[in-house]
Amino acid sequence: MVIKKNTKETLTAAEIKEIKKQLEELKADAEKRLKEKKDMDMPEAEVGDPIDAASQSLDKEILFELSGNSHNTIGQIEAALRKIEKGIYGRCELCRQPIPKKRIKALPFARYCVHCQTSSESNLG
Repeated sequence: MVIKKNTKETLTAAEIKEIKKQLEELKADAEKRLKEKKDMDMPEAEVGDPIDAASQSLDKEILFELSGNSHNTIGQIEAALRKIEKGIYGRCELCRQPIPKKRIKALPFARYCVHCQTSSESNLG
């Protein structure tokens, strides 16, 4: 079976340069938000009110979850930037076909084409 290369989905050098700039901006923004979250002062409850303590505990859990998401996003962005440097950016990690430009523009650190992403998600469920 011969797989025909879809040239309209192949990114141009100019498009990759623009995406790299966008990824770097996304990374800087995510790092800034992460730093702001870390710098947030979460005062300990001074009064032994159980409702205040529960509310504060929930706030801390949300903060930790957001920090985890930020770390994950930064990791994905860094992986995409490494792929650009290696010249392998824009290809699905499973089927190795070009990821459609529409998907790349929506999610510049996408690792998989829509078909492979959908297949892997349906296998998890």
